[in-house]
Amino acid sequence: MIVIGGDTLIDLIDRGQRLFEAFPGGSTLNCALAAGQLGSKVLYVSTLSSDSYGDLLANRLAQCNVKLRANSRSSAYTSLAVVTFDEMNQPKYAFYRDGTADRDVPIADIVASFPERMSIFHVGSCALIPSEDQDAWLQVVVAAKDRGALISVDPNCRPSMTKDPIAYREGIARFFRLADLIKCSDGDLEYLHPEWTDRAVETFIETYSPQLCVYTQGAEGLRASTKFGVSAQVSAFLPGFLSDTVGAGDSVHGTLLSEIDRLGLVGQQLSELNESQLTKILLLASRVAGVSCTRAGCQPPTRKEVAEIFD
Repeated sequence: MIVIGGDTLIDLIDRGQRLFEAFPGGSTLNCALAAGQLGSKVLYVSTLSSDSYGDLLANRLAQCNVKLRANSRSSAYTSLAVVTFDEMNQPKYAFYRDGTADRDVPIADIVASFPERMSIFHVGSCALIPSEDQDAWLQVVVAAKDRGALISVDPNCRPSMTKDPIAYREGIARFFRLADLIKCSDGDLEYLHPEWTDRAVETFIETYSPQLCVYTQGAEGLRASTKFGVSAQVSAFLPGFLSDTVGAGDSVHGTLLSEIDRLGLVGQQLSELNESQLTKILLLASRVAGVSCTRAGCQPPTRKEVAEIFD
């Protein structure tokens, strides 16, 4: 089973003329939706509000066959992200997360909820911004790693929320050093290590040594490299009209988690993937993200829907 925790919020997406539409969101929640839609067993361990938005989040997770941690609801409000778009139709986010439900990270309860067989533990994004939240999630990650789970991290950097970039980089490096799988975007890497002007991806892998690093480049597609230097690259797909790119990277990451779990990769096996295997995984991830981009908000497809669209 895949276990996921982190930011859990509602995306209020600007539809113009002062109209905003509410969608379940948050990087880690979106990953859970994508993995669940592809048929993986997923447990989501973050705290959800008991308000109406919390109900919307819980219902969406259930629709995608994602289970919730027991007693995971809170009287605190749901976190919000107001999403607007620039002239290139790229999303811009304003976050409202002070004192909200997903900021409550009950370490003991989360660790106690771990299933007997846990293939992967994934965390990322807002949960990794320096605070007591980051420290709490680090303890959860260490506990998951001690249980034998592969550790997955997506920085999904949020500069607008990061008051101290130096502290942020130092703090998130603790997660990178524990990670087996790291996905980062070109924007993430530029923000995390602006000094790496040459061979940035290669230097990132050499520095943190994950078993697998996947690098997303927007419309330029995806590339991946293993710890042992095997690499693969695929193009981006857009099988229809672009609605928005909200959650595209999360859909990629959710697919990675699902495929690693489906293939039963454990221990060092992730670093031993060959080029053909890597390409197949990236191809599916790119297609899942492409389908989601034709839908409003993050609405990743099922495996059957992907097959019907592309085969």
